[in-house]
Amino acid sequence: MSSNVVPRRAAGLVGALLLTATPLPAQGPGVFEIFASRQQSPSTPLLGGISFGSYHGPLGIRVSGALNLTSAQDSGARGVSSYGYGGCRRPGCSRTSDRGYYREDGYSMLPSIGAWSADLDLIFAPVRPIPALRALLLGFSPYAFAGVGGYGVRPVNAADTSSATWSVGAGAHHELLGWLGLAAEARYRQPFQNDSGFVPSWQDKLQYRVGLTVSFGGRKRVAEPQVVVATPAPAPPASTPCERAPCPVDDAAAERMRDPRFAQRLIDFADGYVGTPYATSGSSPRTGFDAPGFVRFVFGEQGVRLPATVADMATIGSEVSTRIGALRPGDLLFFSNDRSATVDHVAIYVGRDRIIHSTASGNGVRYDVLGEGERGQWFADHLVSARRIVASAPQTSDSAPHPEGSDR
Repeated sequence: MSSNVVPRRAAGLVGALLLTATPLPAQGPGVFEIFASRQQSPSTPLLGGISFGSYHGPLGIRVSGALNLTSAQDSGARGVSSYGYGGCRRPGCSRTSDRGYYREDGYSMLPSIGAWSADLDLIFAPVRPIPALRALLLGFSPYAFAGVGGYGVRPVNAADTSSATWSVGAGAHHELLGWLGLAAEARYRQPFQNDSGFVPSWQDKLQYRVGLTVSFGGRKRVAEPQVVVATPAPAPPASTPCERAPCPVDDAAAERMRDPRFAQRLIDFADGYVGTPYATSGSSPRTGFDAPGFVRFVFGEQGVRLPATVADMATIGSEVSTRIGALRPGDLLFFSNDRSATVDHVAIYVGRDRIIHSTASGNGVRYDVLGEGERGQWFADHLVSARRIVASAPQTSDSAPHPEGSDR
């Protein structure tokens, strides 16, 4: 086999590896490195190179390339340079006036490649993605790698020693500024055509490397939000107990509600505010009352807490029929402008078809008689429901209004 076959195969293998690695998408933070490397033997050249790596968790892939550049001028004598290559092979180029490309002694003034290396490595760095472990190791992150590549030396007046190689090694990375770091590693490199494996003189095949690394790309770390576990806040006492029943504010109020005379005292108290003007969203004698505000105020002064809206009031206590003879003093009557289930007005039933309420059309708190006159007939026609919250109110023989009615 020709001596040029192996170098051509090595160059082809390395080129294929580099072309295969180039299109790989970044799978995590990237690392750019400038490094210097040299094999254990002092007679081998010092190489300088760069590498690009991409990591996903503890796994990474890295492409490296390095060169040793030299010229014949370094030797100081013609034909003695260990790694210089090139000379004047064209007639009439023995003078430097030929564009300065060649010296008079026949050697090129441009640098030439004295040695090279290229590697594609798969890296395993178990500590790298775990900041806590790196902190325990004072910022150091050990790693191991295995790869394939090529290595070659081009001495003057000698055959090229390029060959395809496999390699294994280990190293450590140390963070300096988070994105800036230092790396050092040792690599055992062996040609593919050598079947001896780890030879007795394997130390001579070690290649040492030190470099300066810069991390880039990847997802920025975002501070994780603190999770605060809190018990659900209790529902407001004004609404929860009153969803299906009236709410006595204390034991004394509860006792008063069981008194058969409670309904009458409630009505007598409401009677004292007849003539109080109507006020939208009003809930006190100073500002005036709207319909729910007046009812809530009257019951509240007797120690019974009711919901703030007409719709919520229509859900407390127990439902009562609006038929004749079914209503008792103290019951709440609900009216709807469009005679639907959506209530928009509330009044307190007094007895004998009379109601007391605060109404915009009546200019405030007043009495109306269901079915009597134009106003009374309107309320009788728009009555839609009744609720009983004073369970002990005595039953009366008063005639009740018709099933339908409400406010305007």
